[in-house]
Amino acid sequence: MLQGDSYEALAGELGIPADAFAATMEKWNGYVADKNDPDFGRTSFASPLDTAPFYAVKVTAGIHHTMGGLKIDAQTHVLNTDGQIIPGLFAAGEVTGGVHGGNRLGGNAVADFVVFGRIAGQKAADSVE
Repeated sequence: MLQGDSYEALAGELGIPADAFAATMEKWNGYVADKNDPDFGRTSFASPLDTAPFYAVKVTAGIHHTMGGLKIDAQTHVLNTDGQIIPGLFAAGEVTGGVHGGNRLGGNAVADFVVFGRIAGQKAADSVE
């Protein structure tokens, strides 16, 4: 985490041109005040970023998780597009939707793959007996 008591000081910590960074921040604060972003068409705005100290952290791209794709029932059977069970196919975890839902809060995937993973394993084992 980097900190600066002004836009220029934070730019120095970041190793970027201070004048360009300050101009960008002032431009953003104007967009927030006007509730209008002609550059990118944003329609929701946070508070202005105009009170020191200012902070920055390096954020890099990554894959958090891949959720959805396969719809399952409560017994972890994978369902086809007609909602019918595909015999012998079970799924759990972040590859599933339906029971898992269209969204989740961080950490819920652990409970999902543990609970439904156990059910899927039991059902798969039962299906070959």
